[in-house]
Amino acid sequence: MMLRCSRCILTSDFPHIHFDNQGVCNYCHTWDRKWKNFDYQQAEAELITIFEGAKAKKRHYDCLIPYSGGRDSSYVVYLCKNKYGLKPLLVTFNNLFMSRYAIDNIQTMTQLLDVDHVMVTYQQEKLKQFYRAMVKNGGEFCSICAAGINHVRIDFQRRYRIPLIISGSSSRVDEQSPFEVNSTHPTYVRKVLLKCGFEAKDVDAFLFRRLDELTVKEKVSMKLFDLDYQVINLPDYLPWKNEEIQHTLEKELKWTTPDKHKDHIDCRFANVKYFLKNKQIPHFIFAQEKMSQLIRDGQMTRSAALEAHKKLLEKEVSTGT
Repeated sequence: MMLRCSRCILTSDFPHIHFDNQGVCNYCHTWDRKWKNFDYQQAEAELITIFEGAKAKKRHYDCLIPYSGGRDSSYVVYLCKNKYGLKPLLVTFNNLFMSRYAIDNIQTMTQLLDVDHVMVTYQQEKLKQFYRAMVKNGGEFCSICAAGINHVRIDFQRRYRIPLIISGSSSRVDEQSPFEVNSTHPTYVRKVLLKCGFEAKDVDAFLFRRLDELTVKEKVSMKLFDLDYQVINLPDYLPWKNEEIQHTLEKELKWTTPDKHKDHIDCRFANVKYFLKNKQIPHFIFAQEKMSQLIRDGQMTRSAALEAHKKLLEKEVSTGT
């Protein structure tokens, strides 16, 4: 018998899920331990201290922001520039799937906010080969895009010795896929690509190591030579309400979207991404993860999520996916 969490809408076929006596799943309990009594006033004070420390270094840029043109990264740019007075460098990885909306938003916002921006296109044929290998052997392609974003952010952090990398992702409001659904960790991606026959030099040239992969000795060396940097997710410090964010961006910065209720409007292949992820757990609608996070955060009711899920399930049946 299929069970569903009494609080969110995750079902019993989701990896590693279990329920308490009230039918509440362990993913909800994990969320509560981190976020239920979170002190945003204290968190923002900590955030401002971090920002002041970055400004005190008097670098050409105070922070680097990976910028896709989507809602969350656009709001990060807006806050860093307009509210906190940072000097940001925006970097965009051209994953070859960028939507017209994302490109237009990037052009409009960088002009209105008067910020520096670079778009990087990696070796296109090699990138396509990486994508094909991951789809065939890993069942997804998002890990290559994530590796590309990491590549450009580390590259430009090193070039300008930027003390902060700031993103718009969060464990509070974004879906938290277990490994069975998706893994974007460079170690996993490297293993798959090497197994597919790519040369180590080509893989290592693309897969820059993240901060958490560096050895203690490497981190100490960076600190001694003032080359170290900090990575923060802005929604982990501030309230992050999707509707309010969207209203602000549309009103003040002419940000546009084809669908107010859709995430990842920056990627033309977002539907393919969800299709591939859904295949990994039969009949599981991947959007349940995101909706469950929004329920926990009070941005969506369970009844509205169930209705939305019902429509997605009907669409899946009608299209045969």
